[in-house]
Amino acid sequence: MTLLEIGRVSDLIKNKIGRDNQFKMKIIIINTNFSQHILYAMVSCLCVLGSVAHAADDSDQPPVKVHISGAPEDLAENLKAFLPSLRNLKCDSTPRRVERFIDASSEKLLEGAEAMGYFDAQFKMTSRKKSQCWVLDVATKPGKTVKVNKLAIKLEGSGKTLEEFQSIIKKPPYKTGDVLISQHYEDFKTRLKRTANSLGFFDADLTQHTIKVDIRSHQADIDLLFDTGERYRFGKITVDQDILGFKYIDRYTLIKEGEVFRSEQLIKQQRLLEKSRYYKLVQVQAGYDQASKHTIPIHIKANRRKRYTYKGALGFATDEGMYVEASMDTHWLNKKGHQLNLTTRISEKDPSVGMKYKIPLWKPEYEFATLSASWNRSDNDDIKGTALKLGLDYHRRNNNDWEQVASLNYLDEETQIDGEESNHSQLTLFGLSVKKTERDNALFPTKGWRLKAGLKGATQGFLSDQSVLQFESNAKYLHTFGSNSVGTKGKAILQAGIGSTFIGDFDEMPKSLRFFAGGQNSVRGYGFEELGEKNSNNEVIGGKHLLTFSTEYEYPIKDKFSAAAFVDTGNAFNSWNDYTIEVGYGLGLRYKSPLGPIRIDFAVPENDNTDIHFYFSLGPDL
Repeated sequence: MTLLEIGRVSDLIKNKIGRDNQFKMKIIIINTNFSQHILYAMVSCLCVLGSVAHAADDSDQPPVKVHISGAPEDLAENLKAFLPSLRNLKCDSTPRRVERFIDASSEKLLEGAEAMGYFDAQFKMTSRKKSQCWVLDVATKPGKTVKVNKLAIKLEGSGKTLEEFQSIIKKPPYKTGDVLISQHYEDFKTRLKRTANSLGFFDADLTQHTIKVDIRSHQADIDLLFDTGERYRFGKITVDQDILGFKYIDRYTLIKEGEVFRSEQLIKQQRLLEKSRYYKLVQVQAGYDQASKHTIPIHIKANRRKRYTYKGALGFATDEGMYVEASMDTHWLNKKGHQLNLTTRISEKDPSVGMKYKIPLWKPEYEFATLSASWNRSDNDDIKGTALKLGLDYHRRNNNDWEQVASLNYLDEETQIDGEESNHSQLTLFGLSVKKTERDNALFPTKGWRLKAGLKGATQGFLSDQSVLQFESNAKYLHTFGSNSVGTKGKAILQAGIGSTFIGDFDEMPKSLRFFAGGQNSVRGYGFEELGEKNSNNEVIGGKHLLTFSTEYEYPIKDKFSAAAFVDTGNAFNSWNDYTIEVGYGLGLRYKSPLGPIRIDFAVPENDNTDIHFYFSLGPDL
């Protein structure tokens, strides 16, 4: 029996974009004289995870070139990746230096071929001068590829029945007849090990992992046995912070002692505390070196942020002109984690002041309550409203990410139509609403949708001077088409809104409950709240019902700029049997700023192409 042992370090599997891991490989070739005269190669791999090697930048290519002939494209690329670094060669390198490079390349070429399933490939590398620089020619006879004949993969240990492991086993690295590309085998083992680590199986091991290669028949048999071992659990949980009381920080602690370990829980824990707005820096550390009896202690450290935040803004809106906004956030008021927000807005058409008091509940990640009070005045020239509102809301988010709100609001409002006596209303409104947004990117989504729907009503005699029931819903859909040299081929944005009110006397209906159309987020081509029912003086007084629809197409033109064309339709009216739909259309420009898309639109109503309206907005499409 003749043994040839070759040590290969960190170079088994490469390709043109680099390699995933560094590892050690030992290949033992055994030459035997069995009656069948079969040559077996026993390949046994031990992976040691390491740093990721990145592909070289195309702008930093070495001057010496390599030409590979006789090999398929994928094999040629892998052979180049396995060669020693060409940066050690220069155009003025000596012939002797080039010969040393060629000698060092011989074994690397064999390794690169075996990694692609070519176990009897032959190579001849020669050098020549072209344009005052060296060129290396590699003539290749790849031979036949080795293909997988048998594949046996087994799981052992306490985690063998878990869905996470079973889903990996159901997608083996090869099927019978597949070429033995080693990267697939290594990737499969890596997936098993990473899954084990993420689920807390830190003693998991590949107790058997061999590839038997029959070079004469060009077939390979694979045996792989993965033992998950015992699963670790979360041990003692310690939280280092100085804002919430023990009872209340416990509500923010997702990780519980004795639960099975999951690395994703560590990430969720960190994000929950960060989203609470109490802390500026959150660290969740697992004490792997302190593990005992298959338990791992967890230490959470959260550094408080500044208690108060002040914001101010000076802006201009096309619908209302100049405005000034200011707000103050108190991120915690007490050991229970209550929060307070105060806002004020000064503008000619829509001044307001407001207060919101937030109370985290039993599962603050999913539910909280708010107490609110606000005063605002709205004016669209034809009709004015001055409203005082007191509210109590319960917010809940379910496992499917639907936001659900139950509300109780008291509304005291005075409505003034130009030239008529003012109307005073008092309503206690009970409401339910749901909302959900699905998108692939928060700032620049390319696809997704948003749906919001709500129902509210009041009963006469129950702190209300009349009965009312109102439904309102709005939906938006975004879809991006294909791609081109600029980026995408464009995207379509569809939006629709519907609302309906049941009330005895429309004249007694407060302005804040009346529907209006027109403006930036409604029907472009018309002014803010310009569309609705009109009285005998031709003044817009709103309507019981609302119907709007918008379609927009955006097309990239250069870099971060896009052009848009749109058509908006809709109106507010009092009868579903007698209403008119107004149409506006226009063109726009979009720019991808660091803060989100900036939109500039010009639109006109269908019946007057000279009445140009300008709109400006900033923010994501969904």
